[in-house]
Amino acid sequence: MKIGYIRTRGTGLLQIVDGNPCLPLPTCTRVNPNLGISGLITNSASSTYDALQASLTKRLSRNFSAGLHYTWSTLISDVTDVLAASTSDFNHSQNSFDRRADRARSGYDRPHRLTGNFVYELPFHQHQTGSIGKLFGGWQLNSFFTFQSGAPFTVSLGSDPNGNPIRPNLNSNLDLSSMTISEILAAGGSKLFRELSPGQRYGNAGRNILRSDGINQVDFGIIKNTRFSENVRIQVRADMFNSFNSRNFGIPNGVWNSGANFLNQWATNGGNRRIVLGARLVF
Repeated sequence: MKIGYIRTRGTGLLQIVDGNPCLPLPTCTRVNPNLGISGLITNSASSTYDALQASLTKRLSRNFSAGLHYTWSTLISDVTDVLAASTSDFNHSQNSFDRRADRARSGYDRPHRLTGNFVYELPFHQHQTGSIGKLFGGWQLNSFFTFQSGAPFTVSLGSDPNGNPIRPNLNSNLDLSSMTISEILAAGGSKLFRELSPGQRYGNAGRNILRSDGINQVDFGIIKNTRFSENVRIQVRADMFNSFNSRNFGIPNGVWNSGANFLNQWATNGGNRRIVLGARLVF
């Protein structure tokens, strides 16, 4: 078993800012009133990653091998990426005069991630002698599984007369970051946010305060190897992806004024169980 701690810091990360922002005045008066929005790609952002990793590995013995890996981590950043990680991610600062207001969980943050795998060859008729041995020998089971936290994402107001992506105001004291999408919708959905007050330039909702549902993926495989001679064998296999038919949603629409599409995770359904059958001749 191995246990390790990782801490990394990223500096000079790319971030888009408005090079001609509105001054902090009641109305939008830009630094250069003769120009509009001026998008600039700067290397002004930073990030911090902390992780505790644990791994347990069993080497092949008695026809069985397995691995189990767990990561508990936090990734904080000013921006996820210069290219938006999703349609509900901000790839530039909301307020060029207060870029620290965008420091929050990165869109790549996954606090919990558990993965594992195993391969087991059934200990029956390993020499495959006779027809009974060829029928019951050579069976192998394998699996790979992943359980992982969902991705953080941002709620945007959806419209801004000044042309910048703006977050709305929070209309609730609930800890939305710890709630599932279904729980947020049951608690009110879009009613948990509201538009800006007259004269207000930026909403008080933070960046990436919501989190999509996690991934629960278990793949399973069955392999049958049948030897006909020392150099000739036939392999038949069945691979089941998402064996338990879990609903693994993506990042839902985070645009507040998008109506029924707001937080509609069913539009991101990752698909059902898939079973793939195959055979090959090895010689």
